[in-house]
Amino acid sequence: MNNLSFLREALRSFRSTGAIARSSPALVQKLVEPLPQNRPLNIVELGPGDGCVTRAILEKVHPQSRVTAFEINEAFVARLASIEDDRLRVLGIGADQLTHHFAPASVDYVVSSLPLSMIDKATKAAILQQAQTVLRPNGRFLQFQYALQDYGLLKDYFHRVSVSFTLANLPPAFIYSCSLGMV
Repeated sequence: MNNLSFLREALRSFRSTGAIARSSPALVQKLVEPLPQNRPLNIVELGPGDGCVTRAILEKVHPQSRVTAFEINEAFVARLASIEDDRLRVLGIGADQLTHHFAPASVDYVVSSLPLSMIDKATKAAILQQAQTVLRPNGRFLQFQYALQDYGLLKDYFHRVSVSFTLANLPPAFIYSCSLGMV
């Protein structure tokens, strides 16, 4: 999907897409940077859109890793289906269904591109609670946002939250790295 196609889809369904442009290579790199390559991982991706982050995850991680993508936009689900990688499973359902598909403490990383600021409070709480539930004790929740408004909310669910920033995106973005443990 090129930038113009992404923009058309984003404008058609802005509330669920939450973006006007694809994530830049710089943002994608910062988002997937913490993923280790030396061992198989169980990764959940929330709101993968057209798959630019998905592809970067698959390129980076161990060949025996598993990636499950939760995407509600049908056009993006179809686009994700074109990624030919046996490690990827695409579910055309909302991120608030995590615990229906994963046992507690079974996921190493949750990588989220969800537009949290556009999601109602109850659904956002359900998503974060379920992410907290499915993550292993040493797992991490990685999220990018265009503003810091959800920093406090993330602190409610995760013991440790760090933030980085990239200007090299339209618009510039904050990248949160959240963990359950105190380490």
